[in-house]
Amino acid sequence: MPGMRQLTVKTFQEMLLLACDAMIAAKTQLCELDGFVGDGDHGVTVERGFLAVKKELQSGSFASISALLEMAGDTLERSMGGAIGPIYGAVFSGAAEKAQGLQAADVCAFAGMLQEGLTQAMLLGGAKPGDRTLIDALSPAVESLCAENGEKDLGEALGRAALKAREGAEATRGMTAKRGRARFLGEKSRGYQDAGATSLSILIQAMADFCRPERFDRNPE
Repeated sequence: MPGMRQLTVKTFQEMLLLACDAMIAAKTQLCELDGFVGDGDHGVTVERGFLAVKKELQSGSFASISALLEMAGDTLERSMGGAIGPIYGAVFSGAAEKAQGLQAADVCAFAGMLQEGLTQAMLLGGAKPGDRTLIDALSPAVESLCAENGEKDLGEALGRAALKAREGAEATRGMTAKRGRARFLGEKSRGYQDAGATSLSILIQAMADFCRPERFDRNPE
């Protein structure tokens, strides 16, 4: 079965719905991780944000991929609250800026969108790779996508990016937190996987899962 080469506005909306479900389902896992070094509410915050996005996706129609991403960014920033809401909002809003004018997204477009999302999140929060944040999952995923060099299969490319995101999240166990409440623990924050990096890796994995060829009986062009 041929792989998926690109997502239309309609299938991009469907992908975001699947991603919302994956993030909502991860509530307990994310709260448990956050409880080791934070206040234990990351899963609740993520659930609240992606439930709000899901509601907007189910009730609205969107003229472009940029409009979808802009809605998601605005909704997450408004509904999640705390420090993480603006960061997740920046990831999606940055991607929306890069998606201006796009009616379909291929591997190259995904790389550009996530690259801009990463840039905006780093500018807003001041975090960099190694600070034990969601940047540690997003950065290697972006690097993987940008290195695809002509790969046309979205499922394959996003699958590799998801693997890198998961590895990045797992690597936070060996890092000392420099952002958020966990930074006050210093070296005691080591040994525990960062909840924000984990939720970001779940998001990328859900996108990859949506683009698996078995989900489609044809290759949208």
